[in-house]
Amino acid sequence: MEETLYFAYGSNINLEQMEHRCPDAQLVGPVTLQNYELQFRGSGFATVSPKKGSVVHGLLWKLTPKSEQALDRYEGYPRHYTKEQVSVRTTDDAAVSVMAYIMAEPMSRQPALPSPYYYRAIQQGFEANGLPVESLEEAWNRTIDEIWLGKVERLKNGKNLQTRKPER
Repeated sequence: MEETLYFAYGSNINLEQMEHRCPDAQLVGPVTLQNYELQFRGSGFATVSPKKGSVVHGLLWKLTPKSEQALDRYEGYPRHYTKEQVSVRTTDDAAVSVMAYIMAEPMSRQPALPSPYYYRAIQQGFEANGLPVESLEEAWNRTIDEIWLGKVERLKNGKNLQTRKPER
């Protein structure tokens, strides 16, 4: 089995965490995924979704079959994340076809904030690799907006936000 080129955009851009999960993976370098948006979904984990004009910053890794199997387990493939081929751009603007884990339905439809630990792990990865932390902050802010917009829409549609009846 040959090596797989893998696009990481969430906690797998954290070098310490990736070293722990996949010690034989090789870092290739920073890349971008054009016309996609970074999102927090499901139980507050990162995913990417197509969005024209948006960019997701991340890292390109070379995975051995052993590393890919370890990531499959970590990412909950195929139940929580699927594997898709996407085209990323390197720093010299070359297009490279790579594998990315993308959150599966129906979890990918539900916005959810990440835990502070998970967010900080991604933030540390952005900082250590010279990626723009602002794009991570924007994903956080969009998630907050989506959560609140969903609550407002339910109120407009006459749906009560409470899940249980008030006590008397």
